[in-house]
This record gives sequence, C-alpha cells and structure tokens, in this order.
Amino acid sequence: MIGRRTALGLAALLALVVGLTGCSALSPNRLPSVKSSVPLDYQVTLQFASVLNLPDGADVMMNGLQVGRVQSTETTDAGVDVVVGLTDDRPVPADSSAIIRQNTPLGDTYLALQPPTGGSGGELLRDGSVIPRERTTSPPPLEDTIAVLAYFINGGSIQKIQDTMATLNRTMPPIKDVRAIASTVSKDLDDLSRNTGQLDRTLNSLNAVSGSFTDSQQQIEHVFSEQGEHYWKTVATSLVSHISTLLPSVGSVFTGGLFLVPLLNSTADAAEAGRGMWDQAPATGTAMARFLEDTLIPFAQKPSVDIASVQAPSVQATGKKELLADAKMLLRMLGAIK
Repeated sequence: MIGRRTALGLAALLALVVGLTGCSALSPNRLPSVKSSVPLDYQVTLQFASVLNLPDGADVMMNGLQVGRVQSTETTDAGVDVVVGLTDDRPVPADSSAIIRQNTPLGDTYLALQPPTGGSGGELLRDGSVIPRERTTSPPPLEDTIAVLAYFINGGSIQKIQDTMATLNRTMPPIKDVRAIASTVSKDLDDLSRNTGQLDRTLNSLNAVSGSFTDSQQQIEHVFSEQGEHYWKTVATSLVSHISTLLPSVGSVFTGGLFLVPLLNSTADAAEAGRGMWDQAPATGTAMARFLEDTLIPFAQKPSVDIASVQAPSVQATGKKELLADAKMLLRMLGAIK
C-alpha cells in the first residue's frame, strides 16, 4: 500500500514539473480555438483597402452560417491581403463579394461573404482563388461613426425635435376642442358627401353653358368683329338721323340727331373692348369646372395640410446640459464609457 501511494505522488510531481517547464511555450494563440468545429479544406485570398482591427481567427460567415476562419493578413502596396480558410461542406460562389462587419458598434469583427443576388455563374471558390478589391468593402472606422453620432447629438437635432413638438402642443387647442372641431368637420364632410349630386348638377350646368359659348364662337366673333362694329355704327347713325328728321319741332339741337353719334360710338367702343372677354369665356368656364372637380371637391372630401418646414429657437444653456447627459447615456449603452 505504501509503495502504491509513493508511485502516485511521484507521478503527480512529474506532471507538475512538466507543466511548469511548458508554461514558457504557452500563449493565447496556442490555446485550442472554440471555433475549430468548421474544417478548413482550402485557402482563398481577399484583397481589401483596409481591414481595421480584423483579428486572425475571425469568423467567415455566409448567409448566417460559418464557412471558414481568417488565417492571416498581409499588408501590400495597394492595401491588405486577407487569407481565409474555407470548408468544402458549404460551397461559396466564385463571384461573391466580401465585407467586414460587426454585430454591435463595440462587438467582435467578422468577415461576411455575400453571394450575388441575381444568381451566380455556377463556378465556386477553390484553393488559390482571389476575390479582388472591386468586390470587397471595408467598414468606416468606429471613430468616424462616433464622431457622426456626436455631431448629430451636439448639433441640436434632438433638441430641435423636442422644441418642435412643444411648439405644436402649445399651438394646438386643447384636446377637447380638437375633438369637437373634428366631430363638426366630420359631420360637414358627411353631409357634403351625401349631396354630391347637387354639385354634379351645378358643374354639369356650368359645363353646358361653357359648351354653348364654344358652339357659338363663330357667331360671337362675327358680332364683335370689325364688320360688326361698322354695321352697328352705320345702323346707329342712320337710325338717329331718321328719327331726328321726323322730329323737327324739337329744335335745331336735335336736327339730324348728330348729338347721339358720339354716345353710340362710345357704346360701340365699349362693346369692342368686351369682345376679348367673350372670346375667353369658354376657356374660363372650362378652367372653373376643372378647378371644382380636381381641387375643391377632393379637398372637401379629404382635407389635409402639408407642413413644409418648422423652425425652432436655438438650444439654450439648459438644453446643452441635457444633450451632454443624453450623450453620456448613449455612450454608456454602447459600452464606450462606464
């Protein structure tokens, strides 16, 4: 019994010595990887402009499945060449594109392969294949993303939205009054929708009147033309001349009826001036009917107002403090600060 215990102690001591002597060769890169479940059957080179902080051993994903791992990166004159190991169990189309992604802003970086949306040509990646830089995409640096986010927050956009909503709340009447107005408008629109026949008849009548002007355009133009004007002047002159001749007892002032000639000339000039209005009457009637059918009735059925722009006052000192507090909370959510 004693010899057996002694042998077990010597074995444990020998194992401890071997373990201590081997610690000098132990490193994180030599530890077994938890991602080694995917076999690496062949290698493919991907050419990137930059890879940021893409580590060796990062996952290579396609359609949500792991198809390989990053084996090494090498800097070149034109960018960075990334060598990845892929598995034969999940074939990758030769015309696929590659992009470096992160699940979260501060999460692990991985490499995603994206097959073409319209279908591939049938060829697959094989050992030694190269995906050129034209089909690879490098993500923007995290610092640029944080800078854009900080500019958005510090620029006052959130505060402007809050001020806009506060202004709208102050401008709008109380909810009780809004509901009363909406109820009244709803009843008016409902009544209008039930009497659209009257509007249709009115529009049809206006359309018929404008059509009658159009049908009589030649006669109207003839009446107010130069020949018509000359005719009316001649008739007026002859009529007044004969009537004044039949009434000599009125006196020498009315002899020949010459005093009526300027009045009739003015009347003819006024009629000639109104000729243009009669010429435009059909077009005016058509435009009015189109306005009622295309603008007034649709707006009465579905009234709405488009807000083109809203301006808010600049951010005050208290608003800046709130923006800084919101920025700190956002950075804590991202994990950038504690």
